[in-house]
Amino acid sequence: MKTKLYNSDLSWMPKVLQIVFISLFTLPVFSQDAVVHRVIFIGDAGEINFKQETIIPLAADLVLADKTTVMFLGDNIYPRGMGLPGSTEEMETAAVLRSQFEPMRAKGAPVYFLPGNHDWDKSGKQGLAKIRAQGDFLAGQNDPLLRLIPANGCPDPVEVPLSDETIIIAYDSEWWLFPYAKGNPNVDCDCNTEEEVIERMEELFYKNRDKTILMASHHPFQTYGLHGGHYSIQDHLFPLTRLNKSLYIPLPIVGSIYPLLRTTVFRNPEDVPHPKYNDLKTKVSDVFEDHSNLIYVAGHDHGLQFIKNANQYQIVSGSGSKSSYIKSSKNLLYKNSMQGFVTVDMMNDRSMQITYYTYANQGIKADFTYRIPYQEKSFTTTR
Repeated sequence: MKTKLYNSDLSWMPKVLQIVFISLFTLPVFSQDAVVHRVIFIGDAGEINFKQETIIPLAADLVLADKTTVMFLGDNIYPRGMGLPGSTEEMETAAVLRSQFEPMRAKGAPVYFLPGNHDWDKSGKQGLAKIRAQGDFLAGQNDPLLRLIPANGCPDPVEVPLSDETIIIAYDSEWWLFPYAKGNPNVDCDCNTEEEVIERMEELFYKNRDKTILMASHHPFQTYGLHGGHYSIQDHLFPLTRLNKSLYIPLPIVGSIYPLLRTTVFRNPEDVPHPKYNDLKTKVSDVFEDHSNLIYVAGHDHGLQFIKNANQYQIVSGSGSKSSYIKSSKNLLYKNSMQGFVTVDMMNDRSMQITYYTYANQGIKADFTYRIPYQEKSFTTTR
C-alpha cells in the first residue's frame, strides 16, 4: 500500500497552527495503538541550518511515548567530525550534536548515532581519533539512552532490540572503507578484521532469523544519487555549484570530465562503483540474502529514496541538513531531494509502515507511505 499524503501550501497559517494541522491530518491513517514501535531515521544532519533546525524538533513531535527509537545515520558533524579535545572546533561541533539529540531526548526517546565518513575526519588521517572523540562526548553526557554505536572506532555490529519481533543491526560501514590506519590497540573491540565483522553478522542473523531486521549503516547498498555515480545536467554544465550553489559559471566540458574521472580513473571509496565499496556490499548482502523480512537503511546520499529491487528494500534517509540530485529509476518507489527524514513503524500485524517526511513551508509534511507485509516463511538455512 502506498498513499500520497497532504501536500497543500500552509504558508498562510501561523507556525504553531501548522504543527497542529500536520499532527491531525498528515500522519498515516492508523491508530497509534496499532504501532508496536517506531524508529525515526535521520541521516546527514550534521550542519546547523534553518531547515535542519526546523525538521529535527518537528521530527521529535512524532515520538510515541515509550515506543520510539531515534537513529542518526552518520555524517553527524560536518565537515570533518568532532573537534578534538582542546581544539577551537570542540565546542562548535558539540553544539551540532546537541542540536540533534536534545529535542529527541526531551521527548524521552533513546538516541543512537552511527558513524559516517565525515565523522571519520571526512575519511582523513585523524579519522580514528575524531570518531572516538564523538563517542567520548556522547558518553560524557552520562545518559544511558544516548550512544554512538558501535563505539570507540570499533566496527562491531550492534543489535538494538525494538520489540519481540523486530531488531536493528547497526554497524560502522566507514570503518570498512576508511583508507588510513584504523588499528585500535588500546580498545577491546569484539571485531578487529573484516572477516570477524561478517562472522558477527552471521551470528546475529541466525539469532534473529525469525524477526524483521532493519540493517542500519551510513552507506547504502543501492542509491540513485551522486554516490551511486549519477549526476544532474547542472553538475555537467555548472560543476562549481557543487562547491557553492551560487557559482553558476558554465564549464560544460570540465563538468562532464569530473564525473567521468570520478567513476573511472580517480574512483572514490565513498562511491558505490569503487571496488572496496562493492566488497562491503557483496559480503554483507551475502549474509542476509535468504532473509525475506529485511530492510536496509542508510544515509550518505543527500536525499530521500525508497528503492525496491526484486524483494530487497533500501531506505535512503540522508537529507537531515543537505539535499542533492537523485536520478529517476523504475526501482525507485519514491524519491525527493528535499530535506527530510523517515519513520518506520512496526505494526501489530508484524507489517512495516514506512513514511517519508519532507520540509515544507517552515514545517514538515508526510509525503509518502508504504506498507510491507511480514513474510511468514522468512528463512531457510542448513547452518
